[in-house]
Amino acid sequence: MLGAGGLVGQAYHAGVLAALETDLGWDARTADVIVGTSAGSVTGTALRMGLSATDLAAWATDVEPSPEGSPLIEAFSSEPPDFPPFDLAGLFTGWRFPAVALLRRMARKPWAMRPSVVASTLLPAGSWDVSSHAATWNDLLGDDWPDGLLICAARRIDGRRVVFGGPRAPDAPLSQAVAASCAIPGYFAPVRIGRREYLDGGVHSSTNADVLRSEGIDVAVVVAPMSAAHGRSRTPDAAVRWTVHRRLEHEVRRLRNAGVHVVRFEPRAPTLRAMGLNAMSDDRGPAVVRSAYFEAAARIAEPRIRRRLEALAHRRRAA
Repeated sequence: MLGAGGLVGQAYHAGVLAALETDLGWDARTADVIVGTSAGSVTGTALRMGLSATDLAAWATDVEPSPEGSPLIEAFSSEPPDFPPFDLAGLFTGWRFPAVALLRRMARKPWAMRPSVVASTLLPAGSWDVSSHAATWNDLLGDDWPDGLLICAARRIDGRRVVFGGPRAPDAPLSQAVAASCAIPGYFAPVRIGRREYLDGGVHSSTNADVLRSEGIDVAVVVAPMSAAHGRSRTPDAAVRWTVHRRLEHEVRRLRNAGVHVVRFEPRAPTLRAMGLNAMSDDRGPAVVRSAYFEAAARIAEPRIRRRLEALAHRRRAA
């Protein structure tokens, strides 16, 4: 499970997955199921297209990748977007009225509706069209949806989670599903697929780990860039990270109740300092990858965690 976190989150994914690959011998490309949310949808798609964790780290740090990974990185990196700064002034106009579907959902289960979900559906549309960049991936991704790849987004009309690639999801090109999963409310424009508009999967949850509950797996590896280890952070975004951690705790309980063993990676203080506050910063990759790698290596070395992950790696090698 690969969570949200912008460009900095992708660097965190790369560091953690590279540690799993080099220290444990587990190749994330062999995972039975990959669930991606926002930044995680980009990382998950890259894995399913054949990019290794070490090449993901090379991509995030501008280091020479392997000969096998170089063509994929070049294709994914073509025409890199120049993300505009977030403009708070744009949030003062253009708010939407609640849709009937949202009001019905709130009336049925008002206790289950989080204010952040409601606000995300009402925010004005952002000015930057992320789907236009995703369109450049069409030649690379094609029409085939990779096996075992699930992409989380949220319907703008009512905030409900939609898992593209799942059995009840609407048909969507992979590039558009990834774009929808990355459409941060108020920053990017919603992505239209069919008759609906979709927003960043983080509207529902930064992690969406409980999607794995019905996938028949026995070990889940959760990488959560927007959380903080034990929910504790001394950074200015501590409240956000605590909220993400608490949501993840709920999802982990659901997984464990379903008999799934969970190993999770959440940034600690050194990595939080490397990540900074701007998730879309494009100059923090090397520091984040390095810090995430060493933190993940230390967690992998814990006897209980190592036994669980070694069992997973052994089964994949045997398969």
